[in-house]
Amino acid sequence: MLQMLLISGTLALLTAAPGQAQVPIQADFDASQFQGPWYVVGAVSDDQGFLDAKDNMKMPVVLVTSLANGDLGIKFGFPTPDGGCQETDSTFTKGAVDGQFSNAGEASALGGGAGRRGRLAGPWGQAGGVRAGAQLSRLPPPPPAMAQTDIRVAFTDYKHFAVMYFETQKGGVKNVWLQLYARAPELFPEGAQRMQQLAPQLGLNPSQGVLLPKSDQCAEVLA
Repeated sequence: MLQMLLISGTLALLTAAPGQAQVPIQADFDASQFQGPWYVVGAVSDDQGFLDAKDNMKMPVVLVTSLANGDLGIKFGFPTPDGGCQETDSTFTKGAVDGQFSNAGEASALGGGAGRRGRLAGPWGQAGGVRAGAQLSRLPPPPPAMAQTDIRVAFTDYKHFAVMYFETQKGGVKNVWLQLYARAPELFPEGAQRMQQLAPQLGLNPSQGVLLPKSDQCAEVLA
């Protein structure tokens, strides 16, 4: 009987839904060390908009500021096809655990081309990725149902890399994202290895990922 229980328990773990995976949070997360410039060198997601457009994306940049109340100020720059840079600003609100954040409820329109700045609606500064065929320089406003409910710094060494987890909700559909941040615009091996290990636990596979080519279009964001 005990053997059968052990086997049943093992099978239950092996067949658990990907969304039930325990997403790690960097132990003893230190926001003051995490702040500063980052490059988004790679990403993987099950979001269809991202999958449709990932092969045409260039490397975004992120400037992180540690705020006095424990929140993170985020300035994001996304290279656009016209040679420009879509800039957004947001606040990642500190959660119950250090290294966990949320910006639920901050999703607001980027202005559909009316301006270059706006709130961060999702990991890419728009509603759950880039819609196929859309001009990034004229981003549509995110739908009212869009909210980013869970943000985690899964792994970081602060000096070289960070693996970021995002869980988004739009229209009742949940999508998960992993983004690989690096202090320099190049792949850092340990960071890549960490993301490769975590991705399948979330139900993500290599075909849903991309390494992003360098771009200097958003250099002013990090200035």
